[in-house]
Amino acid sequence: MKFRTLFFLCLLVFTITLAVVVGMRLSEQAMAVVVGVVAGVAASIPTSLIITWVATRNALATSQPVPPRATAPTEERPPVIFIQAPPPIQPTYDPRFLVPPPTPQPRRAFNILGGEDD
Repeated sequence: MKFRTLFFLCLLVFTITLAVVVGMRLSEQAMAVVVGVVAGVAASIPTSLIITWVATRNALATSQPVPPRATAPTEERPPVIFIQAPPPIQPTYDPRFLVPPPTPQPRRAFNILGGEDD
C-alpha cells in the first residue's frame, strides 16, 4: 500500500470518528445547525463550479490572439484635435448649509403626576 493511500485512509477514519464523537455530544438543536451549515456548503459547490467554469471559458476565449488582417496601406493623416474652452463656473449652493437662524422656543410646562403644584 502506498503512503499516500494509507494517509488518506487514516484521515478518513479520523474524520468519521470525530464526527461520531461530536455528534453524540451535541444537542438536537446544535446538530440541526451543523447539518444546515453542511447542507448549505454542499449546495453552494455546484454553483461555484459553474461560475468558475464560465469565467475561465470567457477568459480563455478572449486570451487567444486575433490573426492580423490583410489591409491595404492607407495614407497617413495628421490627427484632428478639438480644443474647447471650459464652461463658465456657476455659483452653486448647497441648501443644507443655508440654515435659518434659530428661533426662540417658548418655555415648556411639564405636569408631574403625583408631585406638588408649584
